[in-house]
Amino acid sequence: MNHPAPTPWKVAVTHEPTRRAAPPEPVHDGPRYPFDHHAEGFAHDPWSTYRELRERCPVAWSDRYDDGFWVVSRYADVQAVAMDDAGFSSDREVVLPATRVGRIIPLNADPPDLTRYRHLLNPWFARPAIERLETEILAFTTQRIDAFIETGRCDLVTDLANPVPAMTTLALIGLPVEEWHAFAEPIHRSSYHRAGHPERDAATVAIGGLRGRMRDELAARRRAPREDLLTGLVRAEAEGTIDAQEAEDLAVMVLIGGVDTTMAALSSAFLRIQRDPALRERLIGEPALLGPAIEELLRVDPPVQGFARTVTRGCVVGGQAMAAGETLFMLWGAANRDPEAFPDPDAVRVDRSPNRHLTFGIGGHRCLGATLARAEMRIVLTEVLRRLPDFAIDEAGVELPDTIGIVNGIVREPATFTPGPRIGA
Repeated sequence: MNHPAPTPWKVAVTHEPTRRAAPPEPVHDGPRYPFDHHAEGFAHDPWSTYRELRERCPVAWSDRYDDGFWVVSRYADVQAVAMDDAGFSSDREVVLPATRVGRIIPLNADPPDLTRYRHLLNPWFARPAIERLETEILAFTTQRIDAFIETGRCDLVTDLANPVPAMTTLALIGLPVEEWHAFAEPIHRSSYHRAGHPERDAATVAIGGLRGRMRDELAARRRAPREDLLTGLVRAEAEGTIDAQEAEDLAVMVLIGGVDTTMAALSSAFLRIQRDPALRERLIGEPALLGPAIEELLRVDPPVQGFARTVTRGCVVGGQAMAAGETLFMLWGAANRDPEAFPDPDAVRVDRSPNRHLTFGIGGHRCLGATLARAEMRIVLTEVLRRLPDFAIDEAGVELPDTIGIVNGIVREPATFTPGPRIGA
């Protein structure tokens, strides 16, 4: 049996009364740790760093990036911060250092705006809407596998894990699915390179172009409505629920969130399955295990490793005093492997229950696309295990990103398998 859920969050964080005065100069008497998620080599093994943080200084001050930030690594503390929107504001770039891709809402929003945005988007990500999308997800998966199955070789990322979530996201938004690469490529480049890298800079410019495309598409829906998410945003704008800029920002958030994170989750899942023959055999022989297996794969390798918040008033987190105005970085990846919350945390245990991982966040900012991501993973993994059951990844050819400051995934994953027949039209 697993341990019960950690101590309720209200015990882990205490706040001083809100003050209007300027925040005091930080003293930072607590532990210091040079945490840098963009450091050379970190992407190859973040887990040992997370383990050291949890054991030595679960709440520590890092002087990296701008004025420095607090890094929080234990499950109970991360959960506490994530559930306290009043004490820890999301009205900022949640990535460190800032990406400069513009405001992304509802990710960069606090209540009551957060509530307003989520209420508007919820119908598009509710279970009935996702169930209607599943036929398209399966069609996209079949199309992509058909394109390479007769050759006996593919790249599981560039040929499958990348295009399927991108095509699904474009279908939901109301954009041509055949343009998936033009939308996905700059988003991935932005995620996989650290600030200052030429590829990251070029990607930032390209994402600005995608914003322009969203602006144009929203204008087109005002002239000629369709049955898509963009039209839904235009209708909300006409009703006065949001303004034109908010419609654009929401569309960009759906695009970036849908294209990047599920791709990363799938790429990590393929490698985990490759390295665990017993798990592969169980999933092939007992398809009903795929649901809980996906939760474990998401826990062990969360596609988003952490998000930042701004401390709004003096508080204590995990025994460390923090001042208003300071930055705090929550490590989902470290929390998901906290042995206080998950016994034997580094192991993939299909029977783990309960499995209250924080991969999709918790509280008001819990990921809107969680149900969609699970559906995409279930459909893609089902088809891979059915049609490419003996896939073998060439680990010498696996390419990891320069950094996992935003998304933790794999760039390239060449594989071979026994060729099979096409099944699509």
